[in-house]
Amino acid sequence: MLHSSNSRTVWRHSALRACVLLEELGGDVDAFLDAFDLSLNQLLTVGFRVQTNVFNLMLAQCQIETGHEDFGVLAGQTIPITNSALGVAVRASANALEGINRFKKYAPVIESGTVFTIKQHNGTHIVTIRGWNSQWNPAMQDALVSSVCLAAEHLTPKDCKPRYLKLLQTEPTNPATWYDCLSKRIEWGAQDVEIAWDSEALLHPRLLADESTALLNDALMEPQLQQVVRASLYHRVESQISQHMKSGIPTPDLVASDLSMGTRTLQRLLKEDGTSFKEILTLLRQEHAKSLLDTREPIAQIASRLGYEDPATFSKAFKAWFGLSPSDYLADKKNT
Repeated sequence: MLHSSNSRTVWRHSALRACVLLEELGGDVDAFLDAFDLSLNQLLTVGFRVQTNVFNLMLAQCQIETGHEDFGVLAGQTIPITNSALGVAVRASANALEGINRFKKYAPVIESGTVFTIKQHNGTHIVTIRGWNSQWNPAMQDALVSSVCLAAEHLTPKDCKPRYLKLLQTEPTNPATWYDCLSKRIEWGAQDVEIAWDSEALLHPRLLADESTALLNDALMEPQLQQVVRASLYHRVESQISQHMKSGIPTPDLVASDLSMGTRTLQRLLKEDGTSFKEILTLLRQEHAKSLLDTREPIAQIASRLGYEDPATFSKAFKAWFGLSPSDYLADKKNT
């Protein structure tokens, strides 16, 4: 079964935010959308989604047209033309942590390959956002992080900003907007995107909480979530396995937990899609094996990192995959 990165999609509200900001900065929205074979009517249609690769190009073009390197940050701070059910549910949450958990649950609706994880450590809640493509413009990352930070800020007492951020991109030429809108402490060129808040602030009860409104809008989000999760499941499993492979081989239980579903449900859905956890893991092992060998890392160490108990078992698997042993593969690379 072929799974292309082009199948990843973004919900219409992200594109609407970009259009609102582009117009505010003097751009021609109709001409802009026409260049991408889109229209405002499409973006106003419930359920419409934009290919992630197209949205990435849209943000890059917005940066060029406006001269704003910080376009992604500013777009994340912009209210879209229509309020989303997620936005209403978040604003009605009992506290900021509950609102952030809604972002975590509905992350696939925002961008189909994105995964949020939340951990607590020493009085700090840390949100990690994974699923980024190294080829994407940093504005993609900026827009999502900015919108999450803005939502949390409105839900915390005294508009509490994050304690710190970690972003994948290198420091911009003029980072003032990032520091003003997001956090005074930012680590640039990090391995993962992280947003860290004071736990006490996130758990502070909100007087304007409205559970019935939040639950009603959750119900409106569920059909979108189920549709997108099903369409993007392969990519999400692949992304989570790749992330965990940095420290060891993950189990189906661990990845299912990351994706907020049961292990049996994960295995059933993958089977219905014509694949399996084992198949995805094997394909990623093949990919990682070649890239690790290219670094000249010792074969025994590579075998261990890929979850093989001994180098001989890894070499046997490698030969079955590519028709030659790891040492022969390295010899061929050296001679070419």
